[in-house]
Amino acid sequence: MRSLQVILEGDTMGNPVIHQGTDDKVDVSFDEMSHRPHSYSYRIKHCEADWKLSKGINEIDFLKGFQENKIESYYQSINTTFEYTHYYFQIPNDNVELLLSGNYIAEIFDSDNPDSIVATACFSVSEDLATAEGSVSSKTEYGVNNQYQQLGFSIDGSQLQVTDPSEQIKLVVFQNGRKDNMVTGLKPTYTQGSKLIYENNNRLIFEGGTEFPRIDFSHIHYFSGQISHITFAHPYYHVEVNPGEDISHHDYQFDNDVDGRYKVHGQDVWSEKEIDYSIVHFSFKASDPWLDGSLYVAGYFNDNYLDKNNKMTYNFDTHQYELVLVLKNGGYNYQYLFVPSGQTKATTSRAMGNHWQTENEYDIYIYYRPFGSQYDRLVGVTTLKSGGSGN
Repeated sequence: MRSLQVILEGDTMGNPVIHQGTDDKVDVSFDEMSHRPHSYSYRIKHCEADWKLSKGINEIDFLKGFQENKIESYYQSINTTFEYTHYYFQIPNDNVELLLSGNYIAEIFDSDNPDSIVATACFSVSEDLATAEGSVSSKTEYGVNNQYQQLGFSIDGSQLQVTDPSEQIKLVVFQNGRKDNMVTGLKPTYTQGSKLIYENNNRLIFEGGTEFPRIDFSHIHYFSGQISHITFAHPYYHVEVNPGEDISHHDYQFDNDVDGRYKVHGQDVWSEKEIDYSIVHFSFKASDPWLDGSLYVAGYFNDNYLDKNNKMTYNFDTHQYELVLVLKNGGYNYQYLFVPSGQTKATTSRAMGNHWQTENEYDIYIYYRPFGSQYDRLVGVTTLKSGGSGN
């Protein structure tokens, strides 16, 4: 299974968040890499703020319709070097109505083997009762106009009955969708009436990073970004990405990136059925391997996971780290992340460098659990942006 996408209908660059009281839908799709008939189904589950399954509520509480449904919509690729069958479905639909706010997962499984989960699609439903206002500053306890960015924000809780924010409010803060450096467990610095103020908190200090490198191989001849060339070696196309290198000491350079996001598309095709896959070769120059950790290629295209699938391997013959990925044609942002040995949090300082001017996207998910409630309600999602001083 490849190219799992969970997208808010009509907004390919946004977060998969359904807003209650609207006609919002999320589009879920993926490819099975063959033309062989296959039967897939999905089941809907509700989750808490930490994405663990909600234990205090039952299916009848959060779902109207059927928990398990067969995926009926699919098509086979045409005129592609990689054969695949594209499966897709929308939520909500005629069989599924979501009754509560919060986090949801759609477990996709083999219809003949319900225990065989092939993918998990994550999305959320927001009540839009609370908003965050704030800014991103270069002034931190690590220095001014240095390598870091600090968030400061307030939450308007006037539509909520908050008597103990430390217990009733949960926040999750993401930088460019990354999981490794997300922030949870925040407590307000102080309150001001119905406002919760979060400022001068060193847990809200992030490395600035750099603007994301980008590649676009939606056309085999008119490619762009950090691509040196595209070749055909039977039976597949190969995309050679310009070697990355240590730019941690370079000056900041503005680039109009999309903060790690990507879009599958084709410029020379008649329909989506003809969008092909390519073998993409990443490399990063290093005279010797780094013995104190591992290097990864990450972005929204792999949900920013730092695992064996996107871990680079050092090649002693070429003196560089290398990684080969099979990606569906389109435009991609990516970055090189270094994870020190024994840690799970990555750093951009080793390979990409950090600049306070960098434009980054910070998503603040606001969860609320009134006393006596049995689940985490999602009451708001706010996105703050930093940098962009190159305009």
